This record gives sequence, structure tokens and C-alpha cells, in this order.
Amino acid sequence: MPIVDPEIIKSGEKKLFASMLASFDEFQIEKLFQDTHNLLLKEKMQFKEGKPVVYDSQIAFQLYFNCIAQFSLLIDEFGRFKGFANLNDIHLSDAEETELYEKILDSEVIKMRKAEFLDSLSASINVQTINELLNKIYEVRAVGKTIYQQGNIKVYNGHVTYQLSYEISAIFSILIDREGNYISPPLEINASSKTAE
Repeated sequence: MPIVDPEIIKSGEKKLFASMLASFDEFQIEKLFQDTHNLLLKEKMQFKEGKPVVYDSQIAFQLYFNCIAQFSLLIDEFGRFKGFANLNDIHLSDAEETELYEKILDSEVIKMRKAEFLDSLSASINVQTINELLNKIYEVRAVGKTIYQQGNIKVYNGHVTYQLSYEISAIFSILIDREGNYISPPLEINASSKTAE
């Protein structure tokens, strides 16, 4: 039998999280997001909701944000997923030109055909699979459409690799302790809160 109206608790929690947000350093949260999720933010993040949770037998606060982000995935010539491209990865680069030969094909034709090929490659990928990989690897849940932006053919670890870039609307969460410190939770925390939603 409740001895406090649950609406009073909800209202109090809302005020608590509103006051916490007022003191947040947005730049640090965005940097944390990009560092931990390896996604490029395209727009300012928006707070969605927060809730107290139990972490390591202590009270912590889990905060959920909406964002628009861009990511690139890598596929090898056999169609196997090789990972998400690190936005600052120095190993993922085009080969340097070593010698100049007489042009035998119009470069615009190459660009156009390459774009068509990469568009068809992207169209053949199951978007649900991409979303599952994002969730599994980065703990980010895509909402809405996953939109193909562009592609490229890259050298990655000495092999031909297809890099496909997408934009998504996503929800991610951070966990902070009562002192305001970021906690890097084990996968069970996010997994259990997702199943509870």
C-alpha cells in the first residue's frame, strides 16, 4: 500500500534532474559521448529523462539523451563487418599517389560509378543489423531512420575496405555517481535498464 502518491515522487525526480542538468558542462558530456561511442555529433544533444538506479550497491543516476549522430562502418570485400571506423583513425586512409600516368579514363566517370556502386552496397545492408551492432558495441539505441550519407573505398590494414557513413537519431545514457563523477558501467547495467523500458 503506497504511503506517498507516486506522482509526488515523479515530480520530485523531475525537479532533481532539472537542477542537475542546470549545472552540467554540456561540452564535457558531448566529448564523453564522442570518446566513448566513437560517433560524431551532428546537433546539440537533448536531455530525454533521468532515473536513480542501483550501481555497485550504491545509488547512481542514469541520464538519457537524444542526439543526431554520424558513424561509418567498414565492410571487407566478402561483405563481412570489420568494425566501425574510428573518426580519428590514422590507419584508415587513401593510398598516396606515387606516380602520375597519362589519364586513360575520365575521373568523373569513376566518381559517378563508385557512388552508384556504394549506394547499391548500402541499400543491400539490413538497417536492423546496423542498429543491433550499434547497440551491442556502443550501447546506443537508434530511433527513427538510419540514413545513408556517403561511402568510400579505403585501404584498411592493407586490404580493400568499403566505408559507409550513416546518420542516425539515437538515444544513449550516461551513469553518474552522487558526487557527479562519470561511471563507466559494465554492460549489465545498460542491458537491465533497456529490458526494463
